[in-house]
Amino acid sequence: MTTKNQQITKFKGVILFLHGYTQNSSIFYAKTSALRKKILKLGYKCKYLNGPYVLQPSDLPTTDSLSKFGSSDNQDVTYRGWWIKNDHTNDSIDLDKSIDSIRNYIENGILIPDDESQNKEISKESEEDKELPIVGLIGFSQGASFAGLIAENFQNLFNTKNPLKFVILYSGFKLDTSKSSKNDKYNSYYDEELNPDLKYLHVYGELDTVVDEVRSLSLYNITKPKSDLLKHPGGHFVPNSKLYIDQVVNWIQSVTKDDNEKVTNQPGKGDVNEKKSKLDTKDDIESLLDMMEGFGKA
Repeated sequence: MTTKNQQITKFKGVILFLHGYTQNSSIFYAKTSALRKKILKLGYKCKYLNGPYVLQPSDLPTTDSLSKFGSSDNQDVTYRGWWIKNDHTNDSIDLDKSIDSIRNYIENGILIPDDESQNKEISKESEEDKELPIVGLIGFSQGASFAGLIAENFQNLFNTKNPLKFVILYSGFKLDTSKSSKNDKYNSYYDEELNPDLKYLHVYGELDTVVDEVRSLSLYNITKPKSDLLKHPGGHFVPNSKLYIDQVVNWIQSVTKDDNEKVTNQPGKGDVNEKKSKLDTKDDIESLLDMMEGFGKA
């Protein structure tokens, strides 16, 4: 007879969580607690990785704006990113260090701590964990942009046994890879033929003032054939109401099951307006109040 604890430890795979700009793994861990609990029940292990760049005061937005980035104004926080902005733009960036940090985790099980002073305590994955396949990526803001860039080419970049099954992008955006941006060396990363079976879920807030709708749809528009879209009536944050978490979790179930198995209550394909989530009148008042409380917050 299998006990409850034994069931929890028998994971089917790993999902990597990539935090946003001016966040770190601990902040993102706290802000996605409800989502993580539901994912664990599906049998997937959640691993939160840190961007390798420690942000300096000159890299940060104003204190008043930090909350808009889903961050914290706690002075003891080590703010991190997946790339450093040049003159507060995303032009001429270098992602090699971030790609290497993902590779170092996958190949050696090394996790970068939140605070550089904790380097002596860098943890390593168990051999059992290292054998689990990485099935998906979940990113927020800059972390979502980075996830969207490495997703198609994930198996080749990191020499994994299997390609990714899905990527979920909260307030994500496509990196500008035009020649004028000087990021054109990353243009080939968005080649959909690299992983034709990869599925995307793009989630964004209608009141997001950090990554607006046009930017949020930039990656969706080039991945439409294998993408779903979910809007929420909030700002620049990961919605934590039961309504939206259930839809995301149901979507994960749908893309990790056999093609002939159907899952209900998942975001559907079609026109953007058709994909907008509609509140079911049977949803409890607590979920609605939770979402309303989050309006404009990060």
